[in-house]
Amino acid sequence: MLKVSEIIRCTNGKLVQGSSSLVINGVSIDTRTIKKGNLFVAIVGPNHDAHHFLSDAVKSKSKALLVSKDVSFPKGVTVVKVADTTIALGLIAKYYRSKFKIPFIAVTGSAGKTTTKDLIADVLSSKFNVLKNYKNLNNQFGVPLTLFNLNKKHDIAVIEVGTNRKGDINWLGSIVAPSIAVLTNVGESHLEELKTVKGVYREKIQLLNYLPKNGKVIFNNDDQLLKELSLRKGLNKISYSIFSKADYKVENIISDDGILKFETKGQLFSIHSIAQHSVYNALPAIIIARIFNISWQRIAKKIKDFDSGYGRQKIIKTPRATIIDDTYNSNPVSLRSAIDSLISIKGQGKKFLILGDMLELGTESVKLHREIGKYLVGKYVDYVFTFGKYSKNITDFLKDKSTIKIKHYTNIDNLNNKLKKVYQQSDIILVKGSRGMKMERVVDFLIKR
Repeated sequence: MLKVSEIIRCTNGKLVQGSSSLVINGVSIDTRTIKKGNLFVAIVGPNHDAHHFLSDAVKSKSKALLVSKDVSFPKGVTVVKVADTTIALGLIAKYYRSKFKIPFIAVTGSAGKTTTKDLIADVLSSKFNVLKNYKNLNNQFGVPLTLFNLNKKHDIAVIEVGTNRKGDINWLGSIVAPSIAVLTNVGESHLEELKTVKGVYREKIQLLNYLPKNGKVIFNNDDQLLKELSLRKGLNKISYSIFSKADYKVENIISDDGILKFETKGQLFSIHSIAQHSVYNALPAIIIARIFNISWQRIAKKIKDFDSGYGRQKIIKTPRATIIDDTYNSNPVSLRSAIDSLISIKGQGKKFLILGDMLELGTESVKLHREIGKYLVGKYVDYVFTFGKYSKNITDFLKDKSTIKIKHYTNIDNLNNKLKKVYQQSDIILVKGSRGMKMERVVDFLIKR
């Protein structure tokens, strides 16, 4: 895969012991998943220092170690020292990626980027061998580790890039160097570090700095900030929308028993979802598939057969109720969309909204949770149960402002026990929260019942 001499050169590292001609066959940052012949990179984090596990790495058949500290090294293993192992991990991935002359597609946005990435990869896989991130491994560790999985059999790579602080997209964009960039939307996400929605926008568009002259940017023209890209000169732009004028505009959306049917460019598509934002997720996949000359019929079949996977508005029908598992993550953009999806469902049963905190919103946390409460006023929802430090602001806002039955909980078991007493057959229960809130505990409880 790579010679140690190449690793030394691209990281400006120093050979401490061993041979620079040694060839390593992969990269790992976790001693539990090391494969024989891997390079082990000793990452140093705020609560973890992998330099304590160098002996474990060698016992797991690691051939070489990448370190940033002067510690005791096991004998018989090659060691390279660098200034910062996290930065070095990215530099090695950047160098390794440069060996592959295939299209690279980078996907970013405040919401929906993982599903969009998966849809793009799934549709392209009907014709090509595609590499993509596993789940949402989209940060300074996940992106390099994904790229190390590249091999000569791959025709295209679809890489999701995420951020939670200024500079992340710039760094990851330099590593991926995409030929196509997809921007899904910009909203209130990661405000703890990025401060404002405008700050999120400025961070996301850093990806465009790494497009080649003939590169393409695909963007959501319904997004109030991304639509500014339509005015920028020097970009090869393809826009999509449901409401605004765009290159790929949706003409009709019909919801039919858990399936959304829609039309664009005179072609009909359907996707298993109740959420309108699923159409936004599908449109970049359609556009990119057409760029690579995949037939309309093949695209339509792939989108129809697509399974968004665990925790992304997955509809689970049980004998007692219909559960919508949307526990994968939450921010104001995706939560408002989830609320709209819930109220759009036709039926005779009651509608429950079970909400955990939206995390990483910084000083805006209280305000943005209260705004969700405001958004719910007048909406056709019967019950709102909240769980967590910040979600209490949702139910607090709704007091005396709505006929919705509300209750806040500090214990997930108490929430579950109350829920089982009030919901009945034909009711619809949507469960959502940020990943750290582990709201799947509610879904699991309901399924077991």
